[in-house]
Amino acid sequence: MEATASNSSKAKVAIANAVVKICRPMVRILLRNGIAYKTAAEWLRWTYAEVAREEFKLPGRIESKSRIAILTGLSRVEVDRLLKTPPPHETTSVDQYHRASRVLDGWVHDPEYSDSNGEPLNLPFDGPAPSFSSLVESYSGGVPPRSIKDELEHVKSIEVSASGRISLKSAYFVARNDENTLYQFGILGSATKSLMETIDHNIYQSSGPDKTRLQLIASNDNIPVDILDDIKQKLQEYGRKCVVDADDYMFEKTDKKSAQGAVRRAGISVYYFEDDDVSIEES
Repeated sequence: MEATASNSSKAKVAIANAVVKICRPMVRILLRNGIAYKTAAEWLRWTYAEVAREEFKLPGRIESKSRIAILTGLSRVEVDRLLKTPPPHETTSVDQYHRASRVLDGWVHDPEYSDSNGEPLNLPFDGPAPSFSSLVESYSGGVPPRSIKDELEHVKSIEVSASGRISLKSAYFVARNDENTLYQFGILGSATKSLMETIDHNIYQSSGPDKTRLQLIASNDNIPVDILDDIKQKLQEYGRKCVVDADDYMFEKTDKKSAQGAVRRAGISVYYFEDDDVSIEES
């Protein structure tokens, strides 16, 4: 019993350490955008109530407000209020990110939108295939072509000539390096969610080593600052090649037609990181 209590205490300490690390950059973003603690706390309360209701149900029973209150530590009155409150977040930017990405993917891989050398065609906006509108209709899942065009222009993935023809400038949907852009926030939510769900799966849901999901990191704490640019360039080359190869493979296995039966979203996420602080070793 003492060993169990000790392990539980150690787990809470480890989780507390992880939460502070996760929250520090998140709080930095919140403060930069004028979002006070009270607002963020309300979002967190809503998420606690929603997750408890949707993901911690007892088998064969409807989740009661009393049990949600017990699980979350919120009062029953608070739970009732939160569950009647609309979600505090909007998913438009995340959804648009994925839909715009699918359009670019189709433009690069679909032979109907490539020339004899396999290069993406310059497309008129309207008209039968190959046109930008037909491309969007095939790959965006119902989003109006004008909306996708605006999104892709916004992030400089496409260029529109004076005659109105649309050319592909970047094969991947990459948000502008702008702290205030909604696209970066969409990516923040989507990518972080995917990573944390992978970790959650590997800790609590996988039934053995062959059921775990890929979760790897390569880092070095002893990189001299004067060679950091070389390291950064090489690692980003590795990352880009990994993403391109994975994208090509997934496209070979799927197509723009609707799959038969159930479908899931899957993929890998690659990013470069470096610490902001500089440590100096004493000789």
